[in-house]
Amino acid sequence: MVQSHHSAMDMEMTPSGLETNPKIGTASPTTSSLRVLWNQAIFLATGFFTTLVTQWLHYRGAANSYSLMTVLTTYLGMVAVYFLPAQASDHATDRNIESKVAHKGVCTVAVLDVLGMAILTVGQFVVGSGLYQVIYASLIVFNAVLGRWFLRRSLNGGQWLSIFAIMFGLSINAIGKSTGPESSSENKMLVGSLITVLGTFVYSGVYTLNDYMLSNPRSYMTPRDQCFWVGVYASAICMVIMAAISLPALQSMPLNDPRVMLAYFSLILSSLGHSATYFELLESTGAVATGVLQALRAAIVFGLSHIFFCTRDSAQCFTVQKGLATVVVVGGVIGFSVAKARARKGKYWKVPGVGVMEAHEKE
Repeated sequence: MVQSHHSAMDMEMTPSGLETNPKIGTASPTTSSLRVLWNQAIFLATGFFTTLVTQWLHYRGAANSYSLMTVLTTYLGMVAVYFLPAQASDHATDRNIESKVAHKGVCTVAVLDVLGMAILTVGQFVVGSGLYQVIYASLIVFNAVLGRWFLRRSLNGGQWLSIFAIMFGLSINAIGKSTGPESSSENKMLVGSLITVLGTFVYSGVYTLNDYMLSNPRSYMTPRDQCFWVGVYASAICMVIMAAISLPALQSMPLNDPRVMLAYFSLILSSLGHSATYFELLESTGAVATGVLQALRAAIVFGLSHIFFCTRDSAQCFTVQKGLATVVVVGGVIGFSVAKARARKGKYWKVPGVGVMEAHEKE
């Protein structure tokens, strides 16, 4: 993502990797600290709420890798964002919506988005919400690598150290032994972890492509437009796929259960709140807050998964190995964000074997 000095939330902050376009708007200097804190709380709460409710639906037999229902709710929430009251910075030009939308590019993003979400859903249902969220925190690594490869973004020494720390955390044997009757085997958990890593990598491509589109000087799309249209196309793609492969799975699910219906409706509202607060946070917080929120989300989901699901699935239970992996990954995410913030202030990092690298990114 291209960051200006006033745009705040990095690409790892939104389900579709959207970021503010520096040609489109500036931060409001009058944004109150209380409002920022409120938006951060909502963004964080909806983030772990979605993961935990999705896992609950899976344990209830109301969601699986073939149904795609939980994936669809994400995109319906993104579509609903467009019907909220618009902010002044949401309007790029006086042109109509059709003239601003690069439909071909948005459709490409939507296809990649659905693919990434589908793979991540499979991964979560195999490894469980706790380990899934820790692995997904590595998104910041793939974002950085793809940004360097395709967008020619530089990485300073502190960011490289954080990347290595995150990769080390992911390599720790954080699975442990599963003994419960409903637990996955260790081999299955390993495969699930690799699937989650693959989905995270694919999803980082969504962020990179969105970044490229919104930072293109010839583009007049706002993040709000991008969110809406990606949601529209992705919803349509999901429905087509569901019509082709999901009907047998859906027919066997307790979708008429009032608690299940309420859970799915809450997922749509959670996606709406997650995306809506993202737009406000774009202009009001910094890179360090981005990493802290992501790290907190991973830690909270890890802890709550143990509390809510350990008695049902021992793969969700806390172990020393999982705890160590979580600490290392969370620390790496925060360290990466701090290093990125220092880079924007023109500071330098010296790393043995790496040398001194200029801190400024090519933005």
